[in-house]
Amino acid sequence: MGTLALLLLAPGAFAQEPAALPAFLMERLEINPGPGPLATGGGTVLRAAELRVLILGHYQHEPMTLNAKGETMPILTSRTTGVLAVALGLSSRLQIDARIPVLTQREGDDLASQGLLGPTRHGVGSPRVGARVGLLRTEEDDAVDLASEVSVYLPFGTQGAFARGADTSILARVMVGGMLGSILAPSFELGVLVRRGVTIEVPTLEARELGSELRLGAGLMTTGAPLRAEVAINAALSWKQARGAVEVLGGARYAPREGVELFALGGLGFGSEPGIPLFRLVAGVAFNSLLGEDTRPDSDTSIVHESVPLPTPAPNRRVSDMQGSMIPNPGEASPVANVSRDKFVLDGRVYFRVGSSELPESSPDLERAVELMLTNPSVKLMTVDGHTDDSATETFNPRLGRARAEAVWRYLVERGVSPQKLRLRSYGPEHPAQSNGTVEGREKNRRVELLLMLPTNLEATP
Repeated sequence: MGTLALLLLAPGAFAQEPAALPAFLMERLEINPGPGPLATGGGTVLRAAELRVLILGHYQHEPMTLNAKGETMPILTSRTTGVLAVALGLSSRLQIDARIPVLTQREGDDLASQGLLGPTRHGVGSPRVGARVGLLRTEEDDAVDLASEVSVYLPFGTQGAFARGADTSILARVMVGGMLGSILAPSFELGVLVRRGVTIEVPTLEARELGSELRLGAGLMTTGAPLRAEVAINAALSWKQARGAVEVLGGARYAPREGVELFALGGLGFGSEPGIPLFRLVAGVAFNSLLGEDTRPDSDTSIVHESVPLPTPAPNRRVSDMQGSMIPNPGEASPVANVSRDKFVLDGRVYFRVGSSELPESSPDLERAVELMLTNPSVKLMTVDGHTDDSATETFNPRLGRARAEAVWRYLVERGVSPQKLRLRSYGPEHPAQSNGTVEGREKNRRVELLLMLPTNLEATP
């Protein structure tokens, strides 16, 4: 009897042990480690041998709340995470990436009164590895950029941090992007997160079941340089629990020099799903590098670089006064370039500012090309080849080479050149005229080149 009395008098003798919340991955925002927008994938992949490293800090305010007796109880008042992400282009259509989050700080209410153990304040989250395959590319004259991606979240990391799952989770996404005009790039994505369901079940709190989800995203970004902006809307729908949540985000990116980009992103969340905070802030830096860069001029025989100037039109000469031909007869010396009867190359080049497809105020080579085309009916085809340098500012817009070629095409057509004699090609940074290792070389690589052909079996395609 004495022993029983002591047990009854002992404080907390029969108090319930605090329960630990189940392990699950709470984070929903996926910062894009590759090219394109931050908050959505954009459908683009890194170039072959291109390395991109992101280091960022991530603050979330009230990322997890539950109802307790009709009142909202923040399980987490705030959480700060650091993320290291690395992406590598294995080819022009395949990109791999890996990232690891580190929980650096968290704040929240005392959960002991609710019979819960508080989340861990510090720890390491689930590593993520992924692969992205480019299916369509605007650089190759496809209408849009289209890519599919599969990411795997590994069940490793600190217990009790809401940053790892008990089992492997898989996120599969399809991403598409393109250009709207010359400076706006819309993007869309559709994804499915597949994970084992878990239930938060504590007597004093509402029961909450977490499982697989459908994820959607849409964004719009500018493509100017060196400052760019973007907005995005991301949504998640848990079809089993019939609950959804939405987040609206906006941010900016600034490239202070080649290969370096600063970025910041903020957003507001709507919904009570774990991982949708009241608001969040993200800021970081990205580094780009091309591994094993070949700085030699292009040796592809289909893109010839000759230093032979176009003939200069006579001063004040009108098109209606032009007679004769600049193209020599067989066996005659050419005042234009080394001519074969299938094609010849003119050193007609138009250079552009960084990230721009706007024609310069004056371009003597374009005027000479117009005169040559209008006075030589034997010229059946001119190809207009758009190029970029290899900087992040240029490659950020995969349609930049095409846009430059289109600007030259419009100039020629507006001055009377038949569009049936023009063919556009876009090469991006793949065919440098000079080394990309110097400022002067990059200036020469931001260009449009003109290739004239005599009768061939090729057809013009504006």
